[in-house]
Amino acid sequence: MLARLRALFAPPATIATERTPSAKPGLSPPDPIASDPVLQAAAAPLRAGLADRLGSMDSALAALQAAGRLRPDQLDYARLHRRRFAEAAQAIAVLLQDHSDWPECRVVEIGSSITPMLYKRLFPALRIGSACLFRHPQLDGVVEQAAQLDLEKADLRQGPVLPHRDQHLVMLCEVLEHLVVNPANLFRALAGSLAPGGLLYVTTPNFFRAEARAALLAGRNPVAIYPPAFGPADRFHHHVREYAMAELLHAMRDAGLTVAAAYYSDCWDTPQDAALLPPDALQNLVVLGRRPT
Repeated sequence: MLARLRALFAPPATIATERTPSAKPGLSPPDPIASDPVLQAAAAPLRAGLADRLGSMDSALAALQAAGRLRPDQLDYARLHRRRFAEAAQAIAVLLQDHSDWPECRVVEIGSSITPMLYKRLFPALRIGSACLFRHPQLDGVVEQAAQLDLEKADLRQGPVLPHRDQHLVMLCEVLEHLVVNPANLFRALAGSLAPGGLLYVTTPNFFRAEARAALLAGRNPVAIYPPAFGPADRFHHHVREYAMAELLHAMRDAGLTVAAAYYSDCWDTPQDAALLPPDALQNLVVLGRRPT
């Protein structure tokens, strides 16, 4: 057994202490999507047309900037996250296309002061709500209902935590990794605000991305320790826990949701890395869970 473990974690010559993209990273856990053609097919529309969606996103950002709606730090953040935002916008577009019975689609975005403004620009008919730790006056007139909520202080075992009801889409993007929560409890609590057939859209870093595998093979923890300069108020800038795809799929199902689609996203990878790496070594995870009808 010890020999098998040593062989598994023996660093190949192409992987050093720094990230080296490779078509075959040395540590390759089972990929729960590779053997599921249904999930792969469901994800295809979500990944299509992203170049056009990026152009629309850039136009929306430029319009918000011209209108003075974004602070300089928010503009920098939006530019950094533009590919991720474009993927989320594509998911909304697919949802609207697939559900003509939802003419005024109701969407709640968790933890963002920027994306509700972008989505309203891109999809004017959306009825958008928000839930965040802080109140964002910029969203006045954009969202129909804004909730101030600390998900770490809510009892996620007790049912819905959002005041919003009968939503078609709840978006939890790049938030889960910052929370000390059980993911299944969180997904169940958020799904309580969904209409029957509604979707929970989750994105979060892939724990088994290529650079994390390289760190593990080099004997380092890929999730950074809490920075010494951070105080208590900085805790939501730190990744408490990162997840594997298998864990997210299990949490969705444990929350009573059907996994509608899942894929590995290259929104944080360079085009060169994305071309070399297998899908399950890309940097981000995207999973959609559907509330039963």
